[in-house]
Amino acid sequence: MATLDIQITAPSAGSVAVDLDPAKLEFGTTFAPNWFVAEYRDGAWGNARVEAWHNISLHPAAIVLHYAQSIFEGMKAYRWANGKAALFRPAENGRRFAVSARRLAMAPVDPEFFVEAVKALVHSEKEWIPQEPGSLYLRPTLIGTEAAIGVHASHEFLFFILALPSGAYFKEAGSGGAGTVTVYVAETTSRAAQGGTGAVKASANYAISLLTIEEGKKRGCSQVLFLDSNGKRQVEELGGMNVFFVEGKKLYTPPLQNTILPGITRDSVIQVARDLGFEVEEKPIQIDDASAKIQSGQVTEVFACGTAAVVVGIKELVFESGKRLVIGDGTAGEVTLKLNAELQGIQFGRIADRHRWMEIVG
Repeated sequence: MATLDIQITAPSAGSVAVDLDPAKLEFGTTFAPNWFVAEYRDGAWGNARVEAWHNISLHPAAIVLHYAQSIFEGMKAYRWANGKAALFRPAENGRRFAVSARRLAMAPVDPEFFVEAVKALVHSEKEWIPQEPGSLYLRPTLIGTEAAIGVHASHEFLFFILALPSGAYFKEAGSGGAGTVTVYVAETTSRAAQGGTGAVKASANYAISLLTIEEGKKRGCSQVLFLDSNGKRQVEELGGMNVFFVEGKKLYTPPLQNTILPGITRDSVIQVARDLGFEVEEKPIQIDDASAKIQSGQVTEVFACGTAAVVVGIKELVFESGKRLVIGDGTAGEVTLKLNAELQGIQFGRIADRHRWMEIVG
């Protein structure tokens, strides 16, 4: 599939019709005018193109609607000061997209072609990339489209990529530095179980978390921290982000297993932290032990990381019992701010790309 031609049929975007001021852009609600799309039929991918996006026509029996055969990725394009557009580690998204597809019995997209498709769309929509600290959020998606009632894998698929000019993911955290959010600790519901799909970006994983996220919002929380499903009260991840705990010059994060998504930002944080002289350990973290360390001041910072928000501090944990635990002084700590600044500096081309993570879009 890597040699499949991409047809560019997108109309000229002309002048951008919306205000791209990052401070005014709501995350996830503004769409660039064109998308990438390709179809899988008769055992092969074809008709790859960039065109004006339009509503999708599906048979009411499409497998995605009944059996949730759907995966996605999240990534960003950044506008550099010199006018160039750049992607952050797109090959890693391509590889993870293929892993997710195989886990859900879907036709995988060749990772090299995945990157070419993303580049083609970003090149088309370059004028829709906001200035720093904004970005063009990209949502590659794969769904099963075959019309059939009966539990089996689809034989037809739609691969598409949307582009969304966006500002800060968490408005309450601010648009510049890392900022902070309040997090709800889910003690009686779980996001994933051993042997399930927690380690891939299956759309159903997020549907499972929605009820708990809504409960957290009622308590003034922006995100949810999920624990393991075996009753050990071990920290796993947030609804859409990985989590780190800071003790002096050491960072702790739960080890990857098949219940935790291998975040690309997570991996990048680990590498950048080590570059900056921090020790990083992947080990099981029990929420009650972590809470005791926060109360004693041994754990001074807790932060979450992911594509949408990059690195964001956690100022308070809210438990189902109503207990509230403020972390440090409730502001983003020194380590959180330093890691966020380093990563965003690389992404926006202000800091040397020593790991060769950035890929320029021609």
